[in-house]
Amino acid sequence: MSVSFAVILFSVGYVYYETSFDKCIPDHNRIYRCLMQGQLNGNEAYFAVTSSQMAEAVLNDIPEIEEAIRLTARGEATIVYNTETIEMRTLFFADPEVFDFFDFTIHKNIENPFESPDNIAIAESIAKQHFGSVENALNKVVQLRGEDCVIAGVFEDLPQNFHLQTKIIQSIDEVNPDNDGWGSQNYFTYVKTSAPIKDIDNLNFKLTKSVYTHYDADLDGSAAQNWEDLKYSDNTYIFFNAEPLTDIHFGKHRFDPAVTSSKTYVYGAIILAIFILLISSFNFINLTIANLSTRFKEIGIRKTNGAGSKQIAKQFIIESILFWVTGFVIAFLVYRVGEVSLYHYLELELSIDKNALIILIALIFTGLLLFNSVANILPITVFAKKETLALIKKETAKKRSYLLKDGFVVLQFVLSAIIILSSVFVQKQINFMVNKDRGYDKENVITLSMWDMPPETRSTFIEEIKKHTAIQSVSTSDVYFGDDPSMNGAFFETQEAENYFHTTILPVDDEFFKTFNIQLLKGRFFEKERKTDFKAVLLNETAAKEYQKAGSLIGKKLYVDGTYYDIIGIVKDFNYRSLYHALQPLIITRIENFGNVFVKVGNDQIAEALEIIRNQRKELGLTKPLQYSFHDEIIAKHYLKDQQAKKMLLFLSLVSVIIACVGLYAISFFTIIKRTKEIGIRKVNGAKVSEILTLLNKDFIKWVALAFLVATPIAWLAMHKWLENFAYKTNLSWWIFALAGMLALGIALLTVSWQSWRAATRNPVEALRYE
Repeated sequence: MSVSFAVILFSVGYVYYETSFDKCIPDHNRIYRCLMQGQLNGNEAYFAVTSSQMAEAVLNDIPEIEEAIRLTARGEATIVYNTETIEMRTLFFADPEVFDFFDFTIHKNIENPFESPDNIAIAESIAKQHFGSVENALNKVVQLRGEDCVIAGVFEDLPQNFHLQTKIIQSIDEVNPDNDGWGSQNYFTYVKTSAPIKDIDNLNFKLTKSVYTHYDADLDGSAAQNWEDLKYSDNTYIFFNAEPLTDIHFGKHRFDPAVTSSKTYVYGAIILAIFILLISSFNFINLTIANLSTRFKEIGIRKTNGAGSKQIAKQFIIESILFWVTGFVIAFLVYRVGEVSLYHYLELELSIDKNALIILIALIFTGLLLFNSVANILPITVFAKKETLALIKKETAKKRSYLLKDGFVVLQFVLSAIIILSSVFVQKQINFMVNKDRGYDKENVITLSMWDMPPETRSTFIEEIKKHTAIQSVSTSDVYFGDDPSMNGAFFETQEAENYFHTTILPVDDEFFKTFNIQLLKGRFFEKERKTDFKAVLLNETAAKEYQKAGSLIGKKLYVDGTYYDIIGIVKDFNYRSLYHALQPLIITRIENFGNVFVKVGNDQIAEALEIIRNQRKELGLTKPLQYSFHDEIIAKHYLKDQQAKKMLLFLSLVSVIIACVGLYAISFFTIIKRTKEIGIRKVNGAKVSEILTLLNKDFIKWVALAFLVATPIAWLAMHKWLENFAYKTNLSWWIFALAGMLALGIALLTVSWQSWRAATRNPVEALRYE
């Protein structure tokens, strides 16, 4: 009971935290993020990015909007102060109004801390840790990505349950947003309305109409009267929708830097907590019945001496509540002692305000107390009302009592079997995604973030480490390969509607294909000596299929981002995103010497390669400890929430099985007490121990098997629904159901066999000597 209550405390805390995201913002019910949603050639599009021009346009066009700001994320960042390098996490560029918009406190010495493109703001914790105080940090000159910047503001650390997490924000003017046209979508647009919007569909229509009024496209937004007027065609259209701030955490959009989760896991935590509560409650009822069945004479004697049914019931209800309260106190202690270790095991970072925690615990206590009281009133009342003579004679229970007991066995194991099967399938799917062939070689690739190095130093570093045999190749990219690259529209040959397709752009250098062993189907890769390749692109198979005309694409032109490129090659499709998403068009452009560095290492030479990298850094005067990760680890991070669910289900499977076994033990204890004389008579008449064991065990095995048959279709439907979240999924194999069923039967058999063996080996005289 204590274990189940501790699980409930943890589950409620987890659900509360996950559903609290962005509710810490004072005007959260008036803030929306703009999204691009629709269909692109029949494929669903859900993009968190918009054009840099959208914020100003909708602010001027839509009366309900009183504020609008822009942000954009540009990879990981570090700053260097004197000789110290400070890790800062994701670098965001934002409009100067961002702090007032979200009502975050900022310490500053000037009215507009972002009046210069070189100005940055850092988190208060960083200022105190590395500069001693907020005041000392202000106006300090630091190096960010090799350039001098001024700390013009220090903002309070963002709440842990805010959807964006960063320690550094720079002026948006640094990335020249006004130079980006409407066709480039790399910015996050937030709007604040004068009041909460009741008709969100009407606001969405106004947002979309505003964009197409300003966007130089075939659509005339100003003349649009309905949604159909804002479509290119039935299978190609993009609408601009407002997503409430508090919905962002549970969103599933491309190009989204937000801390996100899945409602599936929140609902799962609620359901599993209820399952555990029911299993433990059935156990408690069964234990209560088993306990009362051994106290027939006590109840009969108390009645003989004048006790009424109400007094008997009151006695046992008080006993039940005392057990329950003690269990809850132990559960709270277990929760407080074990929560840090459990959160660490599940890789969760939860932060719940103390006042909120007290309220939650009080509500849980009250709810469980009421549940316990209701659950135990019926069996206690039944025993309290029994006639005195029947109690003293210890009359056996009626058939319906056995049916109630058997029903509890079935229900407990139905719930446990659902948890066990779900755990097995979740682990199978996560292992499938992490280990699936992605179309390129992800093994033995060390990823380094070297944006803090000046380009010349970085180039020297790369050339020097490539001289060692342990290093097979080194490549760089503008993006953190494994995350979402940028998104754009593109045209084959001419800028006509029939040649348009939506795509993702991956900027890499000429060694990228060798580093990740990406296969070429047609044409050629980038070549280092050919400077003209900076105006060339390669396409993946999916992008090439967008070309509607006959003939080879090699040598043809591709128009993207205001520039024409030569198509020089087609590569085999590879999964550059998580397996939640199906393959989509990809354009690979050429850059060189960027800050994300990928080092391909020979088998069993990782330690040697890391030592080479460290030594080369020392030769270049870099004293900061080496920070690195492996590419396969980056891939695994895509499924962090799924890994958490996998671990949580494994943990809860173990808990549910243990609790169910305790309940089964109680039922076997209850049953064997009832059949003590029968067992004695059978033994006197020559029954063997094995025959007694078979007699006692077969009913339990029968009910557990029935429970598993009931649980199987329920678990199959639940897992089938969950797997719909993934573009690539494992099979719901029949052998997993069979294996889990055998496991459940084995556990049940082991649980009841001890009690059965004790009953079967007892001296029959003990059962019959008073007859």
